[in-house]
Amino acid sequence: MKISIGVITKDFNSLEPIDEFLENASKHNHKIYSVIIVYSHGCDFRLVESLEKKVKVFLVKINDVPEIKEQLIMTGLSTENIEILLNCPTLKKYGKVPYGLNRNYALIKALLSGSEVLVFIDTDVYPRVLVKKDDEVKEKEIDFIGKHLEYLKKEEVIITTSDYSGYYIIPPMSFTGMKELFISLQKEDAYELLRNSDEHNCLNLDNDKKRKIFETDKILGGNVAIKLSALKELPPFFSTVYNVNGENVLSRGEDTLLGIKLKKSDKKCIDIDTKIFHNTFGNYPEVPDIKKDKSIKDRFYYTCLGWIGRNPFLNWLKGEDIEEIKNRQKKYIIIGSNAGASYLNDERFLILPEALEISYHNLERVISEYKNTMRAWNDFIKKLEKWGG
Repeated sequence: MKISIGVITKDFNSLEPIDEFLENASKHNHKIYSVIIVYSHGCDFRLVESLEKKVKVFLVKINDVPEIKEQLIMTGLSTENIEILLNCPTLKKYGKVPYGLNRNYALIKALLSGSEVLVFIDTDVYPRVLVKKDDEVKEKEIDFIGKHLEYLKKEEVIITTSDYSGYYIIPPMSFTGMKELFISLQKEDAYELLRNSDEHNCLNLDNDKKRKIFETDKILGGNVAIKLSALKELPPFFSTVYNVNGENVLSRGEDTLLGIKLKKSDKKCIDIDTKIFHNTFGNYPEVPDIKKDKSIKDRFYYTCLGWIGRNPFLNWLKGEDIEEIKNRQKKYIIIGSNAGASYLNDERFLILPEALEISYHNLERVISEYKNTMRAWNDFIKKLEKWGG
């Protein structure tokens, strides 16, 4: 199988963690066909040259891909659909690229360059897991590619994924009104975890030898392998950018769409229960302190806005009663945002109810963008099959 690694970044200015994943693959006798680097702003080309000594590298810059455009024209794809798939107006206007578009660039390049499997990794994850041994948390190396391939090689499996070990994206916190905040963000599970955060500091560990492999519809974009021949049965990634109080914010959950659509298919997504290490806040093993560390507070704020930006579309996609959910969320988010702003001593969180209104107001536009993306993507896959790469 021709396996490619896909990496999404704003600026390509470090070989970490790509070099570690390549070393890990080599150590376990897996040949990597290519590394696809999708970036939107800057690139250190000396690093690319260094990487090219080890592996084939495809460098893909958002809004600047004449070679990909040329190939898409050769497949017979219309100019309009090429624009829908590749044009990123929010990069030109605001310097922001939706997470979904970033990932679709990598998928398109992988499909056009002969890859059979695309493995996405994030820039802050590593091919090892955190395990508890003799009451101590230790790092343990794994056969990362091998773990994915073990199940991806099965005919009925088209995606393999898993969670992360390391600190959870929501750091430890505790305040009255926290439950209401997470209900309004559609993150009830997070509340259950945070309730006891004084016991575990929101540190996730790998199950190590007690792995439980199971079917799932929860796909995590930084630890996922996709069988590219299955894309005719799958949708692309999708997410948007929305404006809150004059600031353009990225909505989250670009991989949620895949999971929902997969539910309706006879193919399988398998959680391989291999929680690769995520250095979430960049300073592991330091316990994250959201009240003292501004960067952690900033990250949580934008994560909240990202979930709010995702949720109306997610609810529509799942066929939920939009008005009923919206009214419930409005009630809870007023309580939760006030409580959060007070606990964190940060007035920015008071904007969350307004962000919720804006996000629901934008729903028709988002649905229209989604339908256009789906139409263009389906046409691309059909044309690609006829063209034969």
